[in-house]
Order: sequence, then structure tokens, then C-alpha cells
Amino acid sequence: MFYISEENFIDRFIATLKVLNVPSIPFDNSEFYSGIEAMKTYFLENIDCFGDFSNEIAMLFIKNPFEGVFSRFRDVISEQNGWYISFENPEYVNGIIKITLDDAHNIIESNDLEISQEHLNSIANAFCIGAGILI
Repeated sequence: MFYISEENFIDRFIATLKVLNVPSIPFDNSEFYSGIEAMKTYFLENIDCFGDFSNEIAMLFIKNPFEGVFSRFRDVISEQNGWYISFENPEYVNGIIKITLDDAHNIIESNDLEISQEHLNSIANAFCIGAGILI
């Protein structure tokens, strides 16, 4: 079970990727986890800028001690399969962002996590840099 704030954060993350013209992201592989590691670094350096829900969002950046990966982040992204992102490949190593630009803007504007667009852009950029995605 996830906090609503975690799900809303992931929704805004995916929407921000769309606004940044990122068509797809790696999923459940070393690039994906490197991207999350870069996000974690940015998040922890700027945690006070992530509003009242920062402690709940921080749960996304804790590695599962058994797998050694950010399984909570992965699982919240997985829940978006068929909604905001689609895994249309046999091994599910690539997630295609399936929302329109208008939908992305609506998601960003309708969400009340108290996170500025500047910080959303920065954390999405951190993911892209860590995952090796060219913007």
C-alpha cells in the first residue's frame, strides 16, 4: 500500500517527463535505478522544498534491503501501466509515456503536493541524467 502523496508525486514526475519531451524511460534495470539514485540525491539535498509530504515521498527513495533496489518507486511506476505509462515490450525494460501534453499539464496543475515546477523539472532532469536519457 502506498501513500497518496507517493502516487501523486509519481504522476507529476511522469507528467514532467512528458513536458520535457521524454518519450520513454528505462524500467527495472540498471539505468532505471541509476536515475532513481540521482533523484534521491537531489531530493535529499532539497527535501525542505518538497512540502508537507516530503517524509512520505522519501519512502520512494529507500532501497529494499532484500533486493537492493528502490522497489517502492518501481512498484508505484508499475501501477501506472496502461494509464500514464505503458510497458509495450516483452521484457518490460522500457516504459513509454502515454499521456498527451495537455494531460501532462492538467496533472501538474491539478496536483496539490506543494512542489514547485522548478523542483519537479530538476528532479526529472536528475533522473534523466542518471538514467542516461538525453533531453
